[in-house]
Order: sequence, then C-alpha cells, then structure tokens
Amino acid sequence: MTSQSGPIGKIPLRGRLRLLRDSLTYVPPGKDGEFKYRDILYFTRYLIPLKYAIISSLILTFISSLLGTALPLSGKWIIDYIFMHQSIEPVLDRLSAHHLAFLVPFASQVFSSLPLLIGTLAVVSIVKYLIGNELSLINYRINTEYGYRVKMAVFTHVMKYPVSFFKSTRSGYLLARISSDTAGLSGISGSFLQNIITAGTSLCVTATVLSALSLPLTLFVIITVPVSVIISYWVVRFTRSYSIRMRESGLQMAADGQDLFSSIDLIKTHAAEERELNRYMKRTLDNISLNIASMLFGQVTGGVQMAFTNIVRLIVMLYGGSLVLSNQMSIGSYTAFLAMYPQLTGAISTFLQMPLNLQGTALAAGRVKELLDMTTEYEHDDPKKTLLYPDIRTNGHIIVDCVSFSYDPDTPVLKDVSLEIQPGDRIGLIGQTGAGKTTFINLLLKFYRPNQGKILIDDYDYADLNPAWIRNQIAVVSQDLMLFHDTVMNNIRYSRPEADDEEVMRAAQSAGIHDEIIRLQNGYDTIVGERGSKLSGGQKQRIAIARAFLRNAQIVILDEPTAHLDIETEELLIREFISVCSGRTMVVITHRESLLRLVDRVYRLKKGKIHEEKRDASLISA
Repeated sequence: MTSQSGPIGKIPLRGRLRLLRDSLTYVPPGKDGEFKYRDILYFTRYLIPLKYAIISSLILTFISSLLGTALPLSGKWIIDYIFMHQSIEPVLDRLSAHHLAFLVPFASQVFSSLPLLIGTLAVVSIVKYLIGNELSLINYRINTEYGYRVKMAVFTHVMKYPVSFFKSTRSGYLLARISSDTAGLSGISGSFLQNIITAGTSLCVTATVLSALSLPLTLFVIITVPVSVIISYWVVRFTRSYSIRMRESGLQMAADGQDLFSSIDLIKTHAAEERELNRYMKRTLDNISLNIASMLFGQVTGGVQMAFTNIVRLIVMLYGGSLVLSNQMSIGSYTAFLAMYPQLTGAISTFLQMPLNLQGTALAAGRVKELLDMTTEYEHDDPKKTLLYPDIRTNGHIIVDCVSFSYDPDTPVLKDVSLEIQPGDRIGLIGQTGAGKTTFINLLLKFYRPNQGKILIDDYDYADLNPAWIRNQIAVVSQDLMLFHDTVMNNIRYSRPEADDEEVMRAAQSAGIHDEIIRLQNGYDTIVGERGSKLSGGQKQRIAIARAFLRNAQIVILDEPTAHLDIETEELLIREFISVCSGRTMVVITHRESLLRLVDRVYRLKKGKIHEEKRDASLISA
C-alpha cells in the first residue's frame, strides 16, 4: 500500500524531465483518433429546435459587441476631445454623412463634458452587463437542451441494441463512454456555435473600428495572426494523442470502479480488498501520469504562445508610437487601438483555430455516430420493411421449426430443434447445465435470432415481429433475480405499470410474499436496495414471481422459479402456479422433480438436440 504522503508524492527533477521528454514526443493517435469534420454536421440537426434561442443569442451578442467598443473608445474621446481639446466637427460631420444627424446634438454635449461622458459610459456598462446576463442564460439553455437532446437520442438508440451487445460490453465502460462522448459534443453548441456568433460579431465590429483608427496598424496586426495559428496547430497536433489516451484511460477507470462496487460481496468474501485497490490504483496512476505529461507540455507551449503575444504587443506599441510621433495617429486613437486590438486578433484566431479546436469535438462526434449507426433489434433484416406490432393478444401457439443457434460459429448450442407448443400447453425443459435451456428461452424472447430455422407465434414469423410485442405477451421468472433500487410496490408493478395497488397486493399474496412485505419497515414502500440487496434470496424470488403474476401474460416462462425457496414454500407456489396459469402456455426450466408436476410434457435438451421424455421417477437424474 502507499504511504500517507500519497501515491505521487514529490516528483524529482529527473522524473519531471522524463515526463517532459515523453510529453514532447509525438505519438500518432492511431485508428481510434481518426475523425471526420463532417460528423459534426450530423449533430447540428439537434440545434434546429433551438433556432429562436440561437437567433436571440446572435442579436444580443452583436449588440454587446457594439457596446463593448464604448469603453476602449472612451479613452480616445477623453484624451482627444476633452484633454487635448481637438475639434469634434469631423466626428459630427461623419455622423451626418451616415444619416445619424439625430445623434449630433447628443454627441456634441457628451464630447464637451467629462461628467456627461462618464455618466453615458456608466449607463452603457450597465446595459452591457444586463445583456451579458441574459446572453449567459440563453447560451446555458442552448448548451443544456442540446446536450439533453443528444444524450437522450443516444440512450434511446443504445437501449434498442440486442442483448448480445450488452453481454459482450462492460456496462461501466459503455455508460462512461456515452457520458464522455456526448459531453464532448457540447463543443458544437458551445465553442463551435458560440464562437462563430461571438467571434463573427467581434470581427465585424472591431475590424471596422480599428480600421477607422489606423488602417496600417490594423493590417499589421492581422498579418501576425497566422503565426499564432501555426503555433496552435503544433500544440494541438501533439496534445490530441494525449487527449485520446486520457479519455480512454478515464473510461477504463470508470468501468473498473463500477466493477469494484458491483462485486463488493465477492471481493470481501475473498478478502481481496487490497488486491483490487492496488489494481485500481495502478490504473489511476497511469491516468495521472498522462495528465502530468499533458500539463507539462501545456506549460511549455503556453510559455511559447505568451512570449509571441508579448512580442507582437511590443511591436504594435512601437509602430503605433511612431505613427503618433509622425502625426499620422492621435494619442487617443493610439490608446483606444491598444485596448481594442486583442479583440480583433482573438476573433481572427478563433476562426483560424476552429478546425484545430474542433478536433476533439469531431472525434467525439464520430464515436457517438458510431453508436447511432449500429443496427438495433427493432430493425427488419429487409430495410424496406418494418417490424410488425399486431393489435392482438397472442393465444400462446408457438412453433419452433428446425432452429439452430450458436454464440460461437465453432460451438453450436442448438442443432435442428423443432417443437410445437399448443395454446394452453405446459411443457418442461430439462437437461444438464450448459445444454442450451436458457438459450432456448432467450430465442423465445427474441434476445437472439436463430442462425437457421424459424420461430412462429400465432403463425407470425418472429423475424417479422417487433420484439416489444413478443415480450409483452410473455411473463418471465428468471433464475437471475433483478430488482431495482426502488420500493417493493414499484418493483412488482414494473411488469404492468398501469396496475393499481390492490392488483399489486393480490399478486404478492399469490406469490406468498404479502405477509412478509407488510412486516418490512415501510411495507410496500420499503426501498429494496441495489439489485434487492436488502432482501433475502427467497424474498427476491417471490417478488419476481409476483411480478410475473401481475403481468397477466398468455405465455409464462419459469426458469428455475423456486431455486431459492424451501420445500414448503415451493409447494404453496406450485398450487398457485397451477391456479393462476390455468389456460396459459407455460414453459418450465428446472432441475427439480417437484416442478415437473406443473407440466403436461417434458423435453430434454442434450448435445443441442431436443426430444420428448417419458414421465418416470428417474427423469431428472437421467
């Protein structure tokens, strides 16, 4: 374990030099670092509903930019027209020439009175402050709503992925990736959109004003901007690979952290806290090393950029001073120019650096688009067709016709399985662990699609049916007990959200759990904990059974429904199953002889094949 001084401690000089050397070594970003700017355009569609807010932002930004010139220009007015007593006639003539004659009396009074000029500037500052506050609220709304729309679009699409995707992807990594990459898209509504508005208006206003103050000095400032952009390009080229690696490292840390907490019982059972913490600490230290290297690189390049900026400013001051000495520029204009020209260079740099600054956004856009482009289980194999959602309730007639399936092409799980289940039939499915019983159920739920053959329900081909319709016809009690961090009432009601409290309680009574629920601290309003951690295995199983009873589906699938129950409770539930499921199609997977009393026929899965078994005492052990 680490000392109390922390895992990093003081980095020695040699270590800093090594990190600095590593940070200045260009590492190509690799395939994951590839990006396309056109991916950004794909996500601008989510800005369309915000068009009025964007127009309001554009107008207010333009007004704010106009008002922003008042303070720098006030230096010119004070110096030239009040202290130096220059004639204001050229200014008044210019106002008249631009059809602004109505401002002449006001301008004449303001330029001749310091208190009035200061009062006017105070009013302008207050108005600019109020506009700035409103602009911040509008931009916050744009960013927030845009982020919400993108994130919900991604979550909605990902939730439609087939089960096979979630089985092969770490949930913590997926969640962190969605959060990280959708957050990266905020650059579209943030830096991209707002920079275009802000920099565009600032460029128009300041370029006009500065050109009026001194055209030669303005042109010189513009010429220096590309050099700054070249430096920025060099910086971004190096830092992009760090950004990619730090992002991926962060995603892995998030996934590891979720694994730690979700597996805490297993970790403590094996007294493996220190082992897991060391593993997590190594991942954290790797991430910290990347951050330190990136920070050191930023310090070096930031110093270079600051030095260049200061050199440019010194040249502007010297060149401007020479113009003043040669009477080509007034002292007031010189003062105003020095105050305003950084706005012009900033606006131009923003436009020129936009492709560089948008690299991270483009990368995130490509990764999110990759998620949105993945095929969901709600899409028909034929792009010209849509999946059916019949407006009927199934009668429970299922035909499995020559179905073969494998997770791995070299390891078949089901081979040429055929079976017909008539409405109201109750069949049992037995076989050794790994024989394919749960896979068979997953196919009935359309979690997977057969590699060969087909499944029909009420003469509808599964391939043509919306998975949601199929699953709405089925109630399932799985051996993997899943409860949400919610009340007992809501966990039971999950199978039929429109059910009232009385229906929920009747289902709980049928499952033999009602009396235990009302003895809990808050009864049906008791929070069960994450995955039902506050309940026993038997309680969780009976809540799952109550949920299945409440669903009132025509097809009932029981996958080891009494695995966590004692014999007495199992007997009570068997009688309830027979009563509640009367007339319904039932498929029971079990290793218990007692549960086979629920079924009319028994089928055995062995080596991927299925065949009907005779009912005798040695059925399960065979």
